[in-house]
Amino acid sequence: MDYSSFGLRDRIAVVTGASQGIGRAIALGFAEAGAHVVLAKHPAGSMDAIEKVQSEIEGLGRQALIVKTDVAQPAQLTALMEAAKARFGRIDILVNNAGWTGTTPAIDVTEEEYDKTMDASLKSVFFACQAAARVMLPQGKGRIINIGSLGGLHAWARHAHYCASKAALHSLTQSMAKAFAPEVSVNCVAPGWIEFDDPAADKTNHEAEPAAGFDASPASSLAARLAARTPMRRNGSANDVAQAVLFFAAGPHFITGQILAVDGGLGLV
Repeated sequence: MDYSSFGLRDRIAVVTGASQGIGRAIALGFAEAGAHVVLAKHPAGSMDAIEKVQSEIEGLGRQALIVKTDVAQPAQLTALMEAAKARFGRIDILVNNAGWTGTTPAIDVTEEEYDKTMDASLKSVFFACQAAARVMLPQGKGRIINIGSLGGLHAWARHAHYCASKAALHSLTQSMAKAFAPEVSVNCVAPGWIEFDDPAADKTNHEAEPAAGFDASPASSLAARLAARTPMRRNGSANDVAQAVLFFAAGPHFITGQILAVDGGLGLV
């Protein structure tokens, strides 16, 4: 994709969950638009994927800084923003993409799974917004974009705890928009069913946000059925979400507190 028209040259963007999927597309989109990118990487697991993203960003002539961060730990989120400011002098944009969800029916969800979902998908966003605002407000400007979900707008039977976390995230977005105005705009992109290039990728951890909370392999029969139901007659891509994020990052600062569904009209069905 060519994002050069978004005009974000030399802006500083922090992206969580940037190793793969939607987060990777967002990080590369910022680099294409001219921004330098701070990549938050969960301390666990291999560094290979995030280092590949870093290399791709640097190949575009932009700088990329990897900061190991467990987004469920507020102190580590503060350290992330401090590292970004120390390296680049400011933070212009924060994208809260990292999250986690299981696929357990509500009747069987354990307290551990509930807490893990809320910590990764809601608590992390609250404290990331707070930490970023402490940098952005003294600057007099900044933009925060949260990644919600169609599941936060329309209830799903199988993912009650995930839907609850995303509905709360949407409300948090609007509360933060009021709290941090007029210096900082806060908006949310709510993806519907998103297909990923690599169906084998792990999409149920802090490293990548499964927009609909499912394995959305193009080969799955459920994905095919959803594409047929969607008014746009296809499922979404990570780049569809990235374009919406870049719109909020580069568009009118006057837009704030908005929840933008990127779902091809699936939520209208």
